[in-house]
Amino acid sequence: MTASAEPASPSPRQRLPDFFIVGHPKSGTTALWDMLKGHPQIYTPVVKEPYFLADELRPPAATPRTFGFTPSSLVEYLELFADALPEQRAGEASAPYLWSRTAAQRISELQPDARIIAILREPASFLHSLHLQFVQIYIEPEKDLRKALALEDARREGRHLPENRFWGSRGTLYSEYVRYVEQLQRYRDRFAPEQMLVLIYDDYRRENEATVRQVQRFLGVDDTQPLRIRQSNPSVSVRSQRLHTLVHAVASGD
Repeated sequence: MTASAEPASPSPRQRLPDFFIVGHPKSGTTALWDMLKGHPQIYTPVVKEPYFLADELRPPAATPRTFGFTPSSLVEYLELFADALPEQRAGEASAPYLWSRTAAQRISELQPDARIIAILREPASFLHSLHLQFVQIYIEPEKDLRKALALEDARREGRHLPENRFWGSRGTLYSEYVRYVEQLQRYRDRFAPEQMLVLIYDDYRRENEATVRQVQRFLGVDDTQPLRIRQSNPSVSVRSQRLHTLVHAVASGD
């Protein structure tokens, strides 16, 4: 049975995730995850990024994984949350879910009441950081970002694709990662505005604790618990008014 044909309905006895941190990579998702997972009212599985609800990242596209694993079935995926207590909020943080064309629909089918947290980053600094990571972990053989961007037309035609296509054939089409309006619209089409929290990476880095407290309130947990601050990956920060305008539009449902 293929990933897209697999039934989305879980057994009534299985625990569903309550929230999803949907991305992007290199935008502070790991730091946010680490600060949330120490909260007694939040349950986080051992595997931070299962990728299960993004069909593009299911095997063979997501094989081999450099860390963790991708569940092979819905039952195996839901086992990640089996130990969550009834009073806890359970969640996962697969950063590529925002980039994925399938994850928003799959999440809504599985858990229509889910809370969605997205982190957006100024496009130029984000792509620079993402490309550097792909070079470092041997996904991207072209070390010059401009040349890698210039290869996109050829790669869309199936030419000059990296041998290690960890995220499938679209994985190194960098311009697709910053189509924020299109990406957020996929979630807006399926979730009410009050179910979505969109953060800006620059604000998150500058007001780290305040942002985490905001996320805790959004999830409906105690926001007075002691917090161990973890800084997100340092990089050049460029404040973007367009991002602020976009986030406001999402928050207001305009």
